[in-house]
Amino acid sequence: MEELKQNRLNALINAAYIHTTYWKELMDSMQIKPGDIRTLKDLQQFPLLEKDTLREKREQMVWRNEGKRVQLVRTSGSTNEALEFYTSSSREAHINAARMRGHEWVGVRRGEKEMYYWGSPVELSKQDKIKQFRDFLINDGLSNGFELNKERVRQYVSHWMAWKPKCLFGYPSTFVLTVSMCQAMGIDLDRLKDRGLHVIITTSEMLSDVDRDLISKAFGVPVFDSYGLREGGLIGHECEQGTMHCMDEQVILETIDPETLEPTAVQGELVITNIVGKAFPIIRYRTGDIVTLSQKECACGRKLSSVKISGGRAVEFIVTKTGKWVVGYSFIYIARMVKGIVKFQVVQEELGEIRIRLAVDTRFPEDGKDQVRKLAQTRLNSDDKIHVEIVDDIEPAPSGKYRPVISKVAEQLYKEQSFT
Repeated sequence: MEELKQNRLNALINAAYIHTTYWKELMDSMQIKPGDIRTLKDLQQFPLLEKDTLREKREQMVWRNEGKRVQLVRTSGSTNEALEFYTSSSREAHINAARMRGHEWVGVRRGEKEMYYWGSPVELSKQDKIKQFRDFLINDGLSNGFELNKERVRQYVSHWMAWKPKCLFGYPSTFVLTVSMCQAMGIDLDRLKDRGLHVIITTSEMLSDVDRDLISKAFGVPVFDSYGLREGGLIGHECEQGTMHCMDEQVILETIDPETLEPTAVQGELVITNIVGKAFPIIRYRTGDIVTLSQKECACGRKLSSVKISGGRAVEFIVTKTGKWVVGYSFIYIARMVKGIVKFQVVQEELGEIRIRLAVDTRFPEDGKDQVRKLAQTRLNSDDKIHVEIVDDIEPAPSGKYRPVISKVAEQLYKEQSFT
């Protein structure tokens, strides 16, 4: 393993130096030679990579001829800070392979039926014949977890009962809301276990112990979590023992004190180096997540290291006048579609009205506010009033995390278990 990681790290550093102007100039200015980087301590000669640097120097950091399909993608995770970066077919293949391995750890082999309970507008609008045929061949299904109401949830459960997936894969918040709606309607989700459901795997948001227990009890199957960053790759996946094993063949992880930025032994802010992404080298990238790293041996017998996430990422819902619950990640995809959005936040203080706050840069178009308003109206599919405002900045919550969606309406309705 160590030899593999070292070889991949050497290849990454060499590619960064030879094929990208940003990393070459940085290494030359700091008198770092590619051959000097042999250990994690050597890697720490590199400065920490900030999200702002990645955003500003993106075009100087890409190796466009690395391989097939080097393309620009956009992410706006739960920090709601828009970020564009490059990926490639080889990088995505490594991520998919790691995800498939993680699913096998908890009993789901590739080719067995998996229902993806999420849905970006891209995925949901491109269900053409070729994609449908591909999904049919590999036994992948898709249910839109972005827009939920009681009738739609009822239809989904009926479909799952007929399709008989072995695995449901999606966001914790979507599963929690589904459980609550089904309980309100008297729908027994435990029946899916008798139709072949074996496991639920969550992603993208913080999975609390309370939510894990709630979902597991409702569906009657164990719940396992996965952890990653779109720009950093898949970082970890839980095994059957509940240990979040790191993808050690693909990433080098370290922790720092978020205040002093000095390396820490075990717990601290996670810093990631992706050693399989040569098209867009990510070297010592600050994630903002507080974690604990461990080399402790797991009862499963796997020799991979592990990570425990201390600080979480959570997403909430917007509720329309028609009673539809729209997941916060839906607005993340809207932010990706309009250039120049640096940060965003959706606020709902009363039913029928939402406010979208945007922090933008010079790329934001003159009609950007209208574009955002129309996209949001289309996504909500209702006549709720939408106000779009430009602000200088969006401050994080006291916890230090950004909240992309703040809905007092959803909070109150959920507390009352009112989903009509």
